[in-house]
Amino acid sequence: MRILLVSYGDIEYDGRLRSLIDVFSQMGELVSFSRGKSPINETSDVCNLPYYRFIGKVIRFAKEKGPFDWLVLDNRKATIPGMIIRKKVRPSIVIQDCRELYLIREVKHFTSKIGCLFEKRMAQKADVVVCANQERAVIMQREYNLIRTPLTYENLRMLKYESVDSEAKARLKIDPLLFDNEVRIVSTSGCSIERTNDVLVSNLSKVKGPCRLYLVGDSSEKEKLRIQEILKDEKQLKVEIVGRLNQAELKYLLSKSHIGIVNYGQYDTNNKLCASGKLYEFLFEGLPVVTTTNPPLKRICEESEVGIADDLYFNGLNEVINKYDYYKTKVQMFI
Repeated sequence: MRILLVSYGDIEYDGRLRSLIDVFSQMGELVSFSRGKSPINETSDVCNLPYYRFIGKVIRFAKEKGPFDWLVLDNRKATIPGMIIRKKVRPSIVIQDCRELYLIREVKHFTSKIGCLFEKRMAQKADVVVCANQERAVIMQREYNLIRTPLTYENLRMLKYESVDSEAKARLKIDPLLFDNEVRIVSTSGCSIERTNDVLVSNLSKVKGPCRLYLVGDSSEKEKLRIQEILKDEKQLKVEIVGRLNQAELKYLLSKSHIGIVNYGQYDTNNKLCASGKLYEFLFEGLPVVTTTNPPLKRICEESEVGIADDLYFNGLNEVINKYDYYKTKVQMFI
């Protein structure tokens, strides 16, 4: 069986895309087209083109490499070329993975509204629709007028070292940021204010015992400035604004850390019903978590006891630190 996977994600930085590649590689001969530096195999391809040029190139690629038995579409930007490929190549089964849950009445920009229309239309035509958690599946069936409830595939992703020397390179970058006798806390949402990292930084002073927070991920200058203003007022706080890390660098940092922060806003359906790959990245590295109280995060914390849901962060952090061995054991059981 031959499977074509189409994605506008970047393999190096996109955890769910890597998971989809792992899954479908086990189900048949996988051919993929995505963004990135190098393809996954000799029959796949990557590009780093603007979206409008990506559409044309992936359609030509599908026609050249076809026929295919299955067509797998990853995320909204795969739906436009996916509709054309579906007619040109005529696969037996079309599978659409909806990693996000953007509702047309909630998005603000015209292009986002167009994206919502294409995603909904493709979901109605697809043979199988996949989403990222059970809370979203219920909403999607109603909002998209689907006959069947979407399948759930959570963002169960594990960080890996990409090459033999990637760990050594990561060590050179990360080791200077590590200090002894501190609880190392990592958030991978950068300086995001929408995800309340300003609250996290402000309340770090209420955490008992020495600790250091690492803010990993892209941030706007405005967001960085807000965090730096808090740090000026609270000079005793130890916060490292790390910026974006590749997979190996993040894995190495987590291997040297103690607690992961998983935080999302609750201002729209997509964020409120978050489907966090960050959560699983922390857990698979053995780290207990402190999360915001978004329903899926709170459910996992309560059911599996792998951490605490706390919108103010410091109560959860103190609880996990005080009973650290207990939570570490629960994480190992969950894994």
